[in-house]
Amino acid sequence: MPSPRPPPPTLVPDDATPVVCPYCERPLADERLRALHVAERHGTACTDEERAAAADASDEEADDLFVYHLKVIAAIVLVTFGITYTYVFVLV
Repeated sequence: MPSPRPPPPTLVPDDATPVVCPYCERPLADERLRALHVAERHGTACTDEERAAAADASDEEADDLFVYHLKVIAAIVLVTFGITYTYVFVLV
């Protein structure tokens, strides 16, 4: 069985108060990331409340990703229209 990966190096500014994982004491940026971390890394030990928080955080992350995809598609469409109009009205 492979050995567990070492934790990634984490730098926390002196004036910051990070959210800390209750199981491995890893500092995280916010509650949403803590909920996702706890569910992914400590799934067998986490409580029902933590599972519910992770499900909510996952839904929120999926919504954020959907909005990002819409913005990317809008940017691609605008660039395509810009190139098409430039070709049709300027070059032809």
